[in-house]
Amino acid sequence: MNGGLMKTSRFAIAAVATALMSTSALAADLGGNCCADLEERVAELEATTVRKGNRKVSLQISGYVSHNVMAWDDGISSDVYIGDGGNYGSRWRFTGSAKISPQLTAGFLYEFGIANNSISTQNQSNGGDDLGGVAVPGILRDSTVWLRHSQLGMIKIGHGSTSTDNLVLIDVGGLSGASTPDVALYGGGMRIASQGFADGYTEHTWTNMINGGISWDTTRRNHVLYETPALAGFTVQAAVAEDNYWDIALRYAGEFNGIRIAGGIGYQEDTEFNGAAGAFVSSVSANQKASEVKGSLSVMHIPTGLFVTGSAGTREIENLQFAAGGTVVNRDGSYWHLAGGLSRNFFGIGKTVLFGEYGNHSDMLALTALAVTSSDATNWGIGVIQYVDAAAMEIFLTYKHFEGDFVANATGTNQVVGVNQMRDLNMVIFGTRISF
Repeated sequence: MNGGLMKTSRFAIAAVATALMSTSALAADLGGNCCADLEERVAELEATTVRKGNRKVSLQISGYVSHNVMAWDDGISSDVYIGDGGNYGSRWRFTGSAKISPQLTAGFLYEFGIANNSISTQNQSNGGDDLGGVAVPGILRDSTVWLRHSQLGMIKIGHGSTSTDNLVLIDVGGLSGASTPDVALYGGGMRIASQGFADGYTEHTWTNMINGGISWDTTRRNHVLYETPALAGFTVQAAVAEDNYWDIALRYAGEFNGIRIAGGIGYQEDTEFNGAAGAFVSSVSANQKASEVKGSLSVMHIPTGLFVTGSAGTREIENLQFAAGGTVVNRDGSYWHLAGGLSRNFFGIGKTVLFGEYGNHSDMLALTALAVTSSDATNWGIGVIQYVDAAAMEIFLTYKHFEGDFVANATGTNQVVGVNQMRDLNMVIFGTRISF
């Protein structure tokens, strides 16, 4: 029995060996053409697929596409516009990192945004396709490289977010594209309608009224930034940037006893305004100094989904001059914004967020016009956001209301002396965003 098994095994082994030899001979007969064909096919695949540049640095492509439909009524005119943006303009990014040692990592971020026909820049005269290329396609948002040590912290250099960027936008409730303290992103380009003007409109926009022409969310700059390692949920960031700018911020994120908390506070200072861009007359503003204190706090009770998010800021500008040889003044303004609601997964497809919001903006218009001595604007709104987890998608519908007034003296053009009763601006916005 054993002898028969041994014979059978020998025959099987011989057969396998013969087959292998035949296969090798066949491959040899091909003269290497199989490898050439394979290499050609690999080259074709590489030409049609996304691939990273080397095997040392990881590469990830991500971003999202966002679009909105905005119906508005300013008390004189009304229309419906379709546009990008609002709080979230479409963008795409490349991120990469490489491990140098167990404690040291290097990386980069390269991000572009597309905001053609953004609903933040549309107005009564220009909406939809009329805006054309007002917002440059492919605008560079971030181009930075960084080095992070687990115990020593991170240092970053390039064009992008400094310490106080996104500081007022911290939110754990999932308000996303439907609500933000930077409310000028929704219809801020609209001219203010008011009684007493020939065409019914002032020379000012709601952006001027809400934030003085400069977003409360810090502008990205060429900078160097340092960030400490996290300690008990706290981190500190400090940055210096071109044109005598610097800022510092303290941030916190934590969760305990079913409560999720995130927030931060920061200070920024800009002491040179001699560039070509900006809301101020650059040729006469070299001695100008602008400083801000701002921050936000967001809290959620995880078991119920109830949340509240608040932010506030003050801005002071010294040696503000609106025209060459004109009056030099010191002015300041402030804002606060509060939102809250419920975030729960009611339908099993993703969380549903129901929210309300209210905000106030004081004396911001006076930062853009010498004739304006004071201003006050309020906004409130309600909305619903539905997340669709299976498609990395969100859909929202929100109603927003703006109202206010400003006081002007006899200086300036197209002004009404005294209190200007502004017409209310009402908007209904439907939006969607899908991430990749």
